[in-house]
Amino acid sequence: MPTPIASEAEMSALLARTGFQLTPEQIAEYAQAYGYIVEMSARIRGERSYMAEPAHVFGFPNEEAAR
Repeated sequence: MPTPIASEAEMSALLARTGFQLTPEQIAEYAQAYGYIVEMSARIRGERSYMAEPAHVFGFPNEEAAR
C-alpha cells in the first residue's frame, strides 16, 4: 500500500512549491495519488551521467555498417 500524505497542510506545502493554482478538488486528487507518485519516483534511477543515454552508447556492429 502506498504511503499516504501525512496531513492536508503537508500536501498544501508541497503543492505551493509548484506554483500551481489548484481547486480543492484537484488538491484532494493529488493527496490520494501522492503515495503512488512517491513510489514511482523512487523507481527512477539517479546518479546517471549523460553518457548513459542511448544516443551516447551506440556503437556500430562492424566496420562495414559504419560506412
